[in-house]
Amino acid sequence: MSISVAFSAIWAAIHRQQRVRRVPTPEMKPTFSTAVNTWQCDENDHLNVQFYTEFGHEASTHLLADLGLGPRALRAAGLAVRIDWDHVRYLREFRAVDSVDVRSAPVEVGTHDLVAYHEIRNPAEGHVAATMRRRLVCDRPWPEAFRARADAARVALPDAARPRSVGGLALPDLTLATAPATGLIEIGRTVITPDECDEHGCFLPRHQVGRYSDGAPVLWNHLGFDRAAMQARQEGTVVVEMLNRSRAPLGPGDLLVVMSGLASFTSKILTFAHFLFEAETGTLAACAEGVAMKFDQKARRIMTFSAEDQARLAQRKLRL
Repeated sequence: MSISVAFSAIWAAIHRQQRVRRVPTPEMKPTFSTAVNTWQCDENDHLNVQFYTEFGHEASTHLLADLGLGPRALRAAGLAVRIDWDHVRYLREFRAVDSVDVRSAPVEVGTHDLVAYHEIRNPAEGHVAATMRRRLVCDRPWPEAFRARADAARVALPDAARPRSVGGLALPDLTLATAPATGLIEIGRTVITPDECDEHGCFLPRHQVGRYSDGAPVLWNHLGFDRAAMQARQEGTVVVEMLNRSRAPLGPGDLLVVMSGLASFTSKILTFAHFLFEAETGTLAACAEGVAMKFDQKARRIMTFSAEDQARLAQRKLRL
């Protein structure tokens, strides 16, 4: 299942005044390319949100290699790089067989860390479909040559890629035992399989986002919106922005519980909080802020929550 529906109409509804660059800056490097497969699309024939994260994930590895620290170079230097957070803005949809092209560059370079910026583009249509920033942290200072190359390759972050509605929540370090007291509900309980992990045995970020997406209908139903009835009325839901923070590593065989809830809302916007726990120990492994809206697919516009909806939402708001 997916909570990403009707991106093209969302673009028209909430990004009219925004001008995304149609041509990447010359300094940005090609780091990923593919075409969308049918199995990557949801029931609405749109690319699922998890794959935007996957595209940025692979692009990050190619960017590091272009700067001198590919996987083999990292192994030779004995360096370990971890993901701190991913910030994605979903701007337009991809459909099956659409081409995907990612261009990347560093936007921040520190002693131990680097923020990579990725433009996920549809080259046939000439537009940016999503932007992604990823903060990477090295266990030791970057080699001098790498840092020099990264500094020289830096570009300015475009306004279109800056956070709009995420980053303001101070999500607490909950445990699985303390989570229910905040009003969070369980939206998923699964096991990590080996194919969901990278070559180091680490749970891939794509599947973290996939767990939030898969459980979204449960959350919407909890908030009083019948997703099946909504689909019959051609009413969809769409995520326009997400910030996912890693807290603890996960690997094959680990047990997962995802708990989510409504952090805040306006007459048109819901901000969700997602918490991903390792179930055996109750440890918090990741948490995310996601911004979602209800969308009228017939009228092609964002829907306003009724007074009754808002009264119900107020009662279900989290106590973080």
